[in-house]
Amino acid sequence: MNPEQLFALLNAVVLPWWAVWLAAPRSRWAFRLAAHGGVFVALGAVYLGLAVAALTLEGGEGFGFDDLRAVLSQPLGFLTGWTHYLAFDLFVGAWIVRESARIEVEPRPYLFFALMAGPLGLMSFLVRRWLRLRSLGQLGATDLV
Repeated sequence: MNPEQLFALLNAVVLPWWAVWLAAPRSRWAFRLAAHGGVFVALGAVYLGLAVAALTLEGGEGFGFDDLRAVLSQPLGFLTGWTHYLAFDLFVGAWIVRESARIEVEPRPYLFFALMAGPLGLMSFLVRRWLRLRSLGQLGATDLV
């Protein structure tokens, strides 16, 4: 499989999660997808394989700025980084689905931003969560007032 095909496949793998979450974030399927860790294990395994390949095949000689920049500029290095983004953005999306239900906040805008620009989705949801709870700490159930 060439890098372009793998890129397309990786994107296709996570899109069903995002589609369900954006279309029906309070559905039984949305909560099932948000609670199941299988996709994260799979993405982690792909990430590991890509990282090993990128570091061994594409000249990973160290972990300094120039070394990592050189590796990430190669196809396998780029796919490694992209898989990292996909996994963590999806994880943030899963948390937004669960947490928004718990604190009774509409999740769609934050899910959209998490899909399109991961850290902005997380930041905007944390701000909304703070407005609801008046707390930036305690990311678990104990801080609901």
